[in-house]
Amino acid sequence: MSVFPERLPSSAIGDTPLAVASALLLAVGGWIAGFGGVALFQLSGSLLGVAETDAFTVLGSGVQVGFGVVAVAYLWRVEDRHRYVRVRIPTIRDLGWIAGLPLGLGALSALLGIVLPALGLTVPAHETSETVALLFDRPALWLVALLGLYAVAAPAEELLFRGIVQGRLRPHFGTAGVVLVSGAAFALMHGVFAVFSTGSAVYSVISTGAGGLLWGYAYERTENLAVTALNHAMMWTIPFESVLSIF
Repeated sequence: MSVFPERLPSSAIGDTPLAVASALLLAVGGWIAGFGGVALFQLSGSLLGVAETDAFTVLGSGVQVGFGVVAVAYLWRVEDRHRYVRVRIPTIRDLGWIAGLPLGLGALSALLGIVLPALGLTVPAHETSETVALLFDRPALWLVALLGLYAVAAPAEELLFRGIVQGRLRPHFGTAGVVLVSGAAFALMHGVFAVFSTGSAVYSVISTGAGGLLWGYAYERTENLAVTALNHAMMWTIPFESVLSIF
């Protein structure tokens, strides 16, 4: 059961298809703006002469710049911003979710590694990301990661896909509906990005969709964007898969 109020007055129920459509459009808008964010990020790096540095690499692709623009633009035009921006200092219970989410994501990854090959789908080999490798080799770069990934990139992505998308859906669905539709929107966005990269679009849709479901449910249960944002950044910077593979 969600900790949020599940419904608005019955007069809003007829707007359910519009809520779903707008949630998907927000994902598409995030995708389009994300490409703009990548271009702006790379251009800025080139102009500043830092595009080839390790610090710039740690910051990622800049796609979350676009997500942040879409999120801010949406919040600018609505009055009930508190409905979309729910954040506080994590409680003990929240810390339990933050600690437990990597275990859930690791279990999902292991399950996909078994199920997908049985269905004839290729599962890419998991490799240590360049960001994780750099942070391991040069601990001083953690300052860049904390400022760029933990304080900006992850909160921007979570604000759009958990805060705004789920806030848009919540008056029309129970917890399951909110999580499923928002997870689909999250998977759609990542699948489209995978088409333009070297990754598998099918695997990206399935894996990120599964992760989106878990993060979406965590947000519904905690009512705190800090939980999912912190965990999201942790997944970019900490080699959980290597650690979990020991057990």
